[in-house]
Amino acid sequence: MPTRNVMIISAAMLLSIICYSKVPTNQYAQFYERATTVLGKRYVHEVDQETLFQGAMNGMMATLDEHSNYLPPRQYEGLDAILNQEFGGLGIQIESVEESTELRIITPVLGSPALEAGIQAGDVIVKIGEQFTKEIPQDESFRLLRGAENTSVRLAIRRAGEPDLLNFEITRKIVRTSTLRGFERLEDGQWNHRLPAPNDDILYLHITDFGQRTADEVKQAVQTANENAGYRGIILDLRGNGGGLLLSAVSICDLFIDEAKVVEVRYRDASQNVTYPSTVAATLDATKPMVILIDRDSASASEITAACLQDHKRAVIIGERSYGKGSVQDVIVLDTTGDNHALKYTVAHYVRPSGKNIHRTKPIEQMPENEQWGVKPNEGYEITLDETQRIDYLKNRRERFIIRPATAIQELSSNSEETTIEFEDDDQPFLDIQLQRAIEYLDSRK
Repeated sequence: MPTRNVMIISAAMLLSIICYSKVPTNQYAQFYERATTVLGKRYVHEVDQETLFQGAMNGMMATLDEHSNYLPPRQYEGLDAILNQEFGGLGIQIESVEESTELRIITPVLGSPALEAGIQAGDVIVKIGEQFTKEIPQDESFRLLRGAENTSVRLAIRRAGEPDLLNFEITRKIVRTSTLRGFERLEDGQWNHRLPAPNDDILYLHITDFGQRTADEVKQAVQTANENAGYRGIILDLRGNGGGLLLSAVSICDLFIDEAKVVEVRYRDASQNVTYPSTVAATLDATKPMVILIDRDSASASEITAACLQDHKRAVIIGERSYGKGSVQDVIVLDTTGDNHALKYTVAHYVRPSGKNIHRTKPIEQMPENEQWGVKPNEGYEITLDETQRIDYLKNRRERFIIRPATAIQELSSNSEETTIEFEDDDQPFLDIQLQRAIEYLDSRK
């Protein structure tokens, strides 16, 4: 057979193999395109193609595991802002007003243009530009509040005690956020990372998320405390912390243990498995008594941190059994040229230094009684809050988070609930029994 014919036949065979290998992927894309085309033309009501797309993405990801999901643009941008600890905007944390689409300021963020402009906790956003917030969906309000750096937005604010609306024009900028809190704020809004007297020789570090700069923030707080009279113990509060970046958790463990195994990450392809160790060079404090507070909402990176320091007997775990999320997710942006539609999907599982997998595979009520999952407090230190105690704790934590005007700080200065830890013999409405137990443990180690 002529060489030319052999080459033609070989090329045809290769093309057939390539086409065949693509069929399983492409045929379903063709089915989706046909389905949306038919619905767009013939459904009894007009349909929005983006709504159909989001429904398809949500349905697809729901066939995987509970931690894999589709992220629409606003949700992806919110996740990105948390993990990168910065966003462009006014620098406000907001919540819904009851039975309305108006928005209430929980607190302005420290160093934000909103705080500099005079926005206060409790302010209600009545108008954004010419739009009344009660007349538009909240998503539209969020869109109007967002914008590029150095652009401006006008707000009309309703403030308690003020007869008229207050008008502000605020220029957006890049706002950096902190994932590390102390027990209470100083007058300038910064966090005090020591407990109130007489326990002000205890370092209190409350991590809300594991972001890009979290380990650096913790490192700075520890170094500052060492430079200012030192401390006799550490409380690392991970209650309510749903996780974040794996490497952030590894770096935080690295601050408190010498050379040791932090966590092992296991992929479907075992050749990709990675073990993350701590290093002596990064260690700041491997000896001071340490407590980690966890609860039912402590998950993922929180559990990596708690499990590592518990397995190496570096810290005592106090509180409630953690969530039980032993999986690692990756995020892929589907289209970076426009709206950031993204997929968050599970790529691996991790095991703690002891070799145990903490992943919970079923709802808590369906888990066998003796099956291992999550991180359990040390023996004798499991303290579960009932619903009333839990609500009181969340309210107290929120109150301490708010940045208040100087006049409000002076009014609250006589309220010990805002500035001290209450014990059972004190006649006060709130008692953080988990934090109290942590203090008692550190007292026993003096």
